[in-house]
Amino acid sequence: MVSNDMNSERIEAIELLKSSRKLSWEQLMTEESYEQYASLLKILRQVSAPSFKEYIKLIDQLKKDEEGSRAVSLVSSPQVDNTTEISTNPHSSWNMYRKQSLKEAQHWSQKSIMNLEQSTKAVLKRLSLDMQATKGPVKGLVVGNVQSGKTANMTGLMAMAADNGFNVFIVLSGMIESLREQNLERIRRDLSQDGADNHWHSFNSAEIEDLPAVQNLNLKSSSHERYLTVVLKNKSRLEKLKKWLNYDPNQKRKMKVLLIDDEADQASINTQNIEKDKATAINRIIKDIVNDPDFGAMNYVAYTATPFANVLNEATTESLYPKDFITILQSADEYIGADQIFGKNDPDYQDRLDIVRSISKEAVETIRKVQTGKSDDPLPVDFKKAINWFLLAVAAMRANGYSKPISMMIHTDFKVDSHKIVDEKVQGYLRDLRKNLEVTLATLKKQYQIETEKLQIQDFKKVLPDYTKPIDDYPAWQAVEEELRLLFGLPNDEYVGRIAERDDGKYRYGNGIHICVDNSRSTSDEDHQIRLRYPSKNDEKDKAPAFIVIGGNTLSRGLTIQGLVSTFFLRNTNQADTLMQMARWFGYRMGYELYPRIWLDSAANSRYQYLREMNDEMLDQWKIFAANGMTPLQSAPRVKTSPSYVNVKITSNNKMQSAKPAEFNFAGYSPQIILYDTRKETIEHNLRSTQQFLNGLGADYYRGTDDRMVWRGVDTERILAFLKDYRSVKEDHQVSSIPNIMEWISQNNTAKHKFADWNVIYAGKGKLQKATNESWQVDGWSLQPVNRAKMLSDNRLSDTISIGVLRSPSHLLYDINVEQLQKLTSEYNKKVLSADEIVEIRKKAGVLDAPQLIVYRIDKNSKKQQRSVGREDLNVAGDLIGLSIMFPAVQGSQNRNRVEYVSVNLVPGLPSEAGPNVEEEFSEETDED
Repeated sequence: MVSNDMNSERIEAIELLKSSRKLSWEQLMTEESYEQYASLLKILRQVSAPSFKEYIKLIDQLKKDEEGSRAVSLVSSPQVDNTTEISTNPHSSWNMYRKQSLKEAQHWSQKSIMNLEQSTKAVLKRLSLDMQATKGPVKGLVVGNVQSGKTANMTGLMAMAADNGFNVFIVLSGMIESLREQNLERIRRDLSQDGADNHWHSFNSAEIEDLPAVQNLNLKSSSHERYLTVVLKNKSRLEKLKKWLNYDPNQKRKMKVLLIDDEADQASINTQNIEKDKATAINRIIKDIVNDPDFGAMNYVAYTATPFANVLNEATTESLYPKDFITILQSADEYIGADQIFGKNDPDYQDRLDIVRSISKEAVETIRKVQTGKSDDPLPVDFKKAINWFLLAVAAMRANGYSKPISMMIHTDFKVDSHKIVDEKVQGYLRDLRKNLEVTLATLKKQYQIETEKLQIQDFKKVLPDYTKPIDDYPAWQAVEEELRLLFGLPNDEYVGRIAERDDGKYRYGNGIHICVDNSRSTSDEDHQIRLRYPSKNDEKDKAPAFIVIGGNTLSRGLTIQGLVSTFFLRNTNQADTLMQMARWFGYRMGYELYPRIWLDSAANSRYQYLREMNDEMLDQWKIFAANGMTPLQSAPRVKTSPSYVNVKITSNNKMQSAKPAEFNFAGYSPQIILYDTRKETIEHNLRSTQQFLNGLGADYYRGTDDRMVWRGVDTERILAFLKDYRSVKEDHQVSSIPNIMEWISQNNTAKHKFADWNVIYAGKGKLQKATNESWQVDGWSLQPVNRAKMLSDNRLSDTISIGVLRSPSHLLYDINVEQLQKLTSEYNKKVLSADEIVEIRKKAGVLDAPQLIVYRIDKNSKKQQRSVGREDLNVAGDLIGLSIMFPAVQGSQNRNRVEYVSVNLVPGLPSEAGPNVEEEFSEETDED
């Protein structure tokens, strides 16, 4: 049996052979390549070669991993520098980072490393080593999910760039000094590996004096010296950085700069009036540095999980708009994000982790009063349950031998004064639990039994079928109770307290609960640490340390809450990017997969449901643009506004100053109706109108499969008449732009600019059967209606329900003959196809330029799936008619079916439905208070 370490060495040698010789997978599988491989292993790795049969198996696994990682989507201008490549030198910065940091220290899977390598290489190929060749700086954007590994990609990009001759690396790192220091230490550790060919010099740069004299830098093209600094987004520090870069013009011309803007939608965005050519100080300084033509090379790469402001604010030549490329990072199979917590955008795969718990309206009111000092009521039951679960998780994970930090996050307000009140209440509740221990243990036992039943290993694997890590099951109650008794039996000052600071400046951690208040006022209180600081590896204890962190905006960006198992979240903000960044519960949960729980009120829950949908549609749109070879300057960004009664702003108004009624390209636009009017007259009208429409299409249809009927070449005017007659919910902004599209089509559907005829699909389930006495039939055929359960409602609009999602992505291929479709999809070994893959398949099938209408009849008695979360039976007066519309995903002036541009509102003027206390945007350049 070959050990994992030896297999890792063997796999690494295969990759090295493939890249250094530029061999295909087929060329690798020859006897000649095997002999070269055996020699390489012996010389470089000092391990024995596997048999030829084992060698082929390793190649098959590598090939499979690479195919799984190929979903790197890029919207880009033509490549500016094709000479950059991944180094094959085992002592290069990239290969040392790959091996020592990712593989050995962080235990990344082979597939995850290949995902990172593919996405990082895609960015690397867009960078330039010559400012003159590109006629200015390269500007790009990298988008990844919240806490999904963006820092690893940034570090990988710097390592690859260093191997290709870049010599100055600047990271703009948020607005909190402690986080800047953490980022510098992590990047320095990951890049400065012993034995690497490149020699990294990292500088603190808190002050200009911390930076070396520019004239002493070795910037020769033959040099392997690399210079790194991580800078706070602060006016004073950025001015000093600019002064340092400009100190020696001769050295400046030798600088091959990679400037990475971490959390690029924070502080870097110009929030001043762009029409008056004004700019914020931080934005102005960054632009001065990036647009300076005197550098040898300048590459500005922005990283963020919430790119709305980056693509909606400024798009001028001098701005930071990503004119050259937009790259979408693919999260690893182990990532737990919005899809896993709030459900996928696919009705056929609605499973999600049952970890969201509700905060009642009564509890919300109590907390609002308590934290503003208007009431001295005890914590409401929902809050107590969140704390209880944290204690249970700590005890259970300790019983399982987990030794890393375990945390609870309490995020109820951005006001600093509120944090102090909540801190006192939480400490009081924790102490009250010890007053009647047996009653407390009985309460905790009941909650433990309920929670462990709701999410079990089989439920987790159903939602994350490709999860590769082993999952520890919940321990028996007896083991949990034993740990709880030990915790409750600690001395008072250790049971609940602060992080203690020792005489040597280091911190001391106990076995009790460490309460941390992390906000803009957090300092030290006598000898007790207030702000959250996790133990270093040297300070770790045998028993997992436990932390409850209370705070506001300082918890929203950059900070990773380690071992986050319980979140109590109550923030009344309606800005999409702010909300998404606050979701610290997204991320990787290796070793405690079953334990995370999130308490949200109904408004926040609804908004997060919508944010997942908005984010997915934006990324799908960019993937479609990429599949059609468009550049960021051609693909005007479309960010979906609130499609229902949930009032969500994309970002603050001064961050999206270009998001006004503007030209809009409908290529690839595919709205689907998810909101429905449940009044009987509306339901009956749509049923009657749709049946007349479908029966009027004639008998020339395709039914080569059981669950659909397909008409091709349907005249546009017939489609327009039907859509105008269809009664939708007026608040559904998902389809609010359809009248604009129809108006444009009507005005431009001339002989010179003929819009293509439509493909119409009537989709259902089961088998088409000859109709008997059923009244709802199409050309004598009947088809079972689809099942779509409704979302749990907070009753904001009467007579309106939401089904969350109507259409599965695969339904966009329903107008392709089944036999042809099977051949085209055989190469995709997955259940759910991505947007760019669907475009690729439609292109191969010859239907890319055909607009499409899918009609669904939704069963009025639709049932929620067993163990389904956040849904209930449909239970309406009659079958609903659902519509999916897809416009041609094509580009190019030669295409006669191109939909040019029409004007739509990006931000509908809905009134705030959260009431007068909704949080408005706050300046990120000031303290929270």
